[in-house]
Amino acid sequence: LISALGVSFFLAYSVQLMFGSEQRDYDAFSISAGALFFNGFDIGNVRIPLLRIIIIVSAFVLMIALWLMVTRTRIGKAMRATSHDREAAAMMGIDVDRVIVFAFVLGSALAGAAGVMFALRAPTSATIGFIAGLKGFTAAVIGGIGSIPGAMAGGLILGFAEAYTQGYISTRWSDLLVFSLLILFMLFRPQGLFGSPELKKV
Repeated sequence: LISALGVSFFLAYSVQLMFGSEQRDYDAFSISAGALFFNGFDIGNVRIPLLRIIIIVSAFVLMIALWLMVTRTRIGKAMRATSHDREAAAMMGIDVDRVIVFAFVLGSALAGAAGVMFALRAPTSATIGFIAGLKGFTAAVIGGIGSIPGAMAGGLILGFAEAYTQGYISTRWSDLLVFSLLILFMLFRPQGLFGSPELKKV
């Protein structure tokens, strides 16, 4: 975690040094309502545009694809075995180094997809992903580290809590609520909602 934060700082400020610190807009793709006969829908007084729906559906598709890969494929089983016991996995013939490299590549690809979807919502800058990354870590802690459905559930819980705080209390308190949840879960339920406590045999 500490090394990941260090690398993120290095990359973010390197990009800022090269391209500047000002925010930049880019044209989000648009899909005409005439092509799909649909451009969003309303829930009460809330309008949900088509772009947001595409982001939500894409997130669910990626989550399901990742879950199927981890639970049903050979490389996914090798990843789980390596995460549980690296030495035992190597003794069983698993190429541990290759699995670790694949996990980093897969994680980077998913982070890139998440970054694109996140950037569709607002102007981009070199440091746009820092707070989003911390909130992603918070969602993983709430759902349970290592649980793919738990991470999605944690993200939904975090999103609803943040939206409720911004809508009914104040936008200034939303980040405080998010990181307060992180502290509370790490203190009282570090395994998260979908995780199980680690048992150590003596």
